[in-house]
Amino acid sequence: MNDEQYNSIKGELQRIHENCLYSAQAYFEAAKSAEFWGRVMVFIPACVSAISGFMSALNKTPTWGAVSAVAGAVAATASFLGSTRKAVDFQSSARSYTALRNRVQLQLGLLVKDDTWEEAQEGLRSANDAYVQIVTTDIPVPNRAFDVARKRIQQGLVS
Repeated sequence: MNDEQYNSIKGELQRIHENCLYSAQAYFEAAKSAEFWGRVMVFIPACVSAISGFMSALNKTPTWGAVSAVAGAVAATASFLGSTRKAVDFQSSARSYTALRNRVQLQLGLLVKDDTWEEAQEGLRSANDAYVQIVTTDIPVPNRAFDVARKRIQQGLVS
């Protein structure tokens, strides 16, 4: 493989590596946020329901009973719908990007000019196919999570 081919393969592998870094971090950030909000959507209505039920029992006021019923219904619905399920999906995508990033890092470390052009292309195609597979199966990450990830990476807080 000549210098131009080597640099071409190396550049494409580095691009995939960087894309995986940003994507993985964005999905980890999204998972943290989704888990927090998923738990809040169950916990706060459940607390409101408990307090309202207690107040209803003490005061025998129908308003507190209605508040308790509505808050209990919100908590039960959030729990039933799996309010933290999205966090699990985000974590799965983040782990997939991290695994591919590690694989590409290894390929970069093993890439030498003595490799044949065909071998180098096959390795690049394999990494690109894996990247496309992840991209086509994951759910979109919120823009806010990507912005947080980009800032963390630029500050050197991610390895």
